Amino acid sequence: MTDLLSIWGLSAGRQRTDIILPGSPERCLSRRAVEDGQGRVWMLETLRPGQFDRRERIGRALDRLSRAGLPVPAYLAGPDGRYVVESEGQYLQLSPFIPGDPLPQPEFIEDDVRGESLGKFLCRLREIAGTVHEFDDEPPFLLEGYVNELMAAMAGRRPDLHRALIPVLPVLTPLFEAWGSLPSVFSHGDFHPLNVIWHGRSAVAVIDWEFAGLRPCLFDAANCLGCVGIEDPPALVRGLAPAMLRAMRRGLCLDRTSLALLPELILGLRFAWMSEWLRRKDEEMARIEVSYMRLLANSLDTLLPAWEKLLGE
Repeated sequence: MTDLLSIWGLSAGRQRTDIILPGSPERCLSRRAVEDGQGRVWMLETLRPGQFDRRERIGRALDRLSRAGLPVPAYLAGPDGRYVVESEGQYLQLSPFIPGDPLPQPEFIEDDVRGESLGKFLCRLREIAGTVHEFDDEPPFLLEGYVNELMAAMAGRRPDLHRALIPVLPVLTPLFEAWGSLPSVFSHGDFHPLNVIWHGRSAVAVIDWEFAGLRPCLFDAANCLGCVGIEDPPALVRGLAPAMLRAMRRGLCLDRTSLALLPELILGLRFAWMSEWLRRKDEEMARIEVSYMRLLANSLDTLLPAWEKLLGE
């Protein structure tokens, strides 16, 4: 396997089975840590059929972000300049392995320093997102259609969950009605603290860009906040969460129009997490998710005033 490194002009070394790679391993066919002859460690991914075009776009996008100074583990280009390389019927990508410190869970939700670091990253991404055009021709992501499709599937396969989530839907009407008019930017698509490489309490890299694309400008912030809240719902107004929002406000990437619908966006994106728990057959997390979503739906009107007070508005 290490001889494949020669495709990128690197000398062969050894496999590093002792290294546990961060992120989501199911996003490709396989991935492994390999060390080249100079002692540098890389992540070598083997792609599934059907991933090639999108992964190539992601490769080009990450190269742009990296060149602009954003801390992302950009893929190496192959000899033909492409970021997906074919070798003996396999399609491969290679990116640098960035070691990090473990994220303390659930303690991270109380950490305002981590929140500050995440907010600064999102603002920097927002600043340079306009240079990324690899996804401009993709069909827009429509959250209402996604939610309706998932609910229809649950009605037939999981009527218990479907019944429990029916009361949530009316709360999302303002978000669905405004969706087409919300400003959109190139976004990570799955931004949360476990997709961050940490050195101490500082975010030094953001990984797992498989869901990247054009999204409403607070999409990444909403997904991150939703992951904070499921650890402990009151944490949405203390510790990491308000610190992230304050950093975004200082960085001028928290506009009032989008902020007004941020609570609804947090709730709406939890349907994607429900889909993930069902795919994994994780019954415990599915039950926790239902309770969390119902709690959010019943308390959305308290979140925005609390944030505005914390932001000094």
